[in-house]
Amino acid sequence: MAPKRKSTKQAETSISKKQKDETTDLLSLEEVKSLGEDIKNASKFNNFVILLDQLQSIQKLLTEKEDIEAETSGRQIVLIVYERFEVLSNEGMMTGSKKHNEKQRLVVNWLSDKYQTFKSTILKILSSKLFYETSLQLDAMEVYLNLIKLESQVSEKQFPKKTYQQFLESLLYNSIGEILSDGSSNNFIVLEFSEIFKNYWDLQFYLFDTLNDTLLSWKDNLSNQELQRIFANVVTIIRNGLKFNQEDLENEPTFVSKDVLPSTIYKHNKFKSQFQKCILAILSYPLSSPQYKLILSILHKRIIPYMSQPQGLMDFLTDAYNLQDDLIIPILSLNSLYELMKSYNLEYPDFYSKLYSLLRPELFYTRYRSRFFRLCDLFLSSTHLSANLVASFIKKLARLAMTSSASGVVIIIPFIYNLLKRHPTCMIMLHNTDESQVGDPFDNLETNPLNTQAIKSSLWELETLMSHYHPNIATLAKIFGEPFRKPNYNMEDFLDWSYQSLLETEKTRRYKNQAALEFETFDAVLAEKNKEGDYLLEGWSL
Repeated sequence: MAPKRKSTKQAETSISKKQKDETTDLLSLEEVKSLGEDIKNASKFNNFVILLDQLQSIQKLLTEKEDIEAETSGRQIVLIVYERFEVLSNEGMMTGSKKHNEKQRLVVNWLSDKYQTFKSTILKILSSKLFYETSLQLDAMEVYLNLIKLESQVSEKQFPKKTYQQFLESLLYNSIGEILSDGSSNNFIVLEFSEIFKNYWDLQFYLFDTLNDTLLSWKDNLSNQELQRIFANVVTIIRNGLKFNQEDLENEPTFVSKDVLPSTIYKHNKFKSQFQKCILAILSYPLSSPQYKLILSILHKRIIPYMSQPQGLMDFLTDAYNLQDDLIIPILSLNSLYELMKSYNLEYPDFYSKLYSLLRPELFYTRYRSRFFRLCDLFLSSTHLSANLVASFIKKLARLAMTSSASGVVIIIPFIYNLLKRHPTCMIMLHNTDESQVGDPFDNLETNPLNTQAIKSSLWELETLMSHYHPNIATLAKIFGEPFRKPNYNMEDFLDWSYQSLLETEKTRRYKNQAALEFETFDAVLAEKNKEGDYLLEGWSL
């Protein structure tokens, strides 16, 4: 075994006495480079043992405290060991051959063992929650991915699924970073990998091809907090979309050489099947409310198109749609539910009853208000809907307009106008002047829109809006007192209004005539004298 050469003055000054007392003696940067050169020039393979021991000691030290010198030394060791193994692999020293004699086979086996130790150490560095975020971990990730590429070219002549799976398990399970308020992860290694992952089809294919069993086993053996962390890491990686292109999948860029990839990697059904298994596995995890919102916001665009049988999401989506505690989760599930009903024949008997129950005062103060009304306009567009059903939505919205914010009323008025134009049988609600009724027959507490008796009521709320304090709303509401000559309103012109936009409109309004004033105007402060010699303004005299 090569000596550690601690007799030189330079080596002694690079290792502090405190480090010697606390952990294994650490080599200086110059000593590390020297050991690497010896492996390269003199084939002193025993130096691998020294360098790997040093790397493990550095990893342990950095979990306890910040040490820039140790981090720099660790980065150098990672790069040196990788470069030496790369050279040995290209020279055929990492794989057995019939041409090797017994001594050479022993060397190959010994080097293979050290290579596995190196991979394990790299994974340990990746999964360790070090004292601070270090470049060593990013270098370790880059080197490990290069090992995947190296193995595909030299030893296995195929994509090294097992090596990649070990990397993914270490990456997803580690406790680095935290779950953000939006349900994703701020794990800096996961974020760095996601930037690489989104560019290569083979990394995407084999992630879903290898992880299903692991995700299921984690569900049975880990705590809820750990499962939520894993979910956050997975979604952070895949939320930018996949390179799945059904028309030209063979030309998508790959991380390893296309020559070693099997033809199954380009089979659409194979990918969709494995993708679906993994997605259903992580959706079965106990999710937090922000994570529900995160996955539902990308489900219809980033996940459903890649699944072999999206009907498998029915239970998840109906459970999300039925949640009563959080209004936003049912709203976000509408996009995916609509996609399943439109394209995959999902039947949801109580869909409109649930949609009606989402009409609450807090709806107009959520950030997803515009999304809800876009979808609601789509769901109520059919002319085959019951008049009682549509009347309930019209009446409920009119009632909510009485207490809603100004920006919310701006949406409600054209929305009701469009519903009345689309469903003329509901026009009776505008002209209902039956004075024999005592009170409003509309039952505001009824949850079934078919039983609210809204069609027997009148839209007196719209007449009240004609006296709204905001002039724009009062003017807009007056359309219900005029003939309905306009075909419909474009809802996109009203969905993004807010208090700020309303104020900006007033501030930039140009008045055609002089603005109305509450007092009489005069050409001058003091008018001319009258015949009696007094000023015209009362209280002024000579």
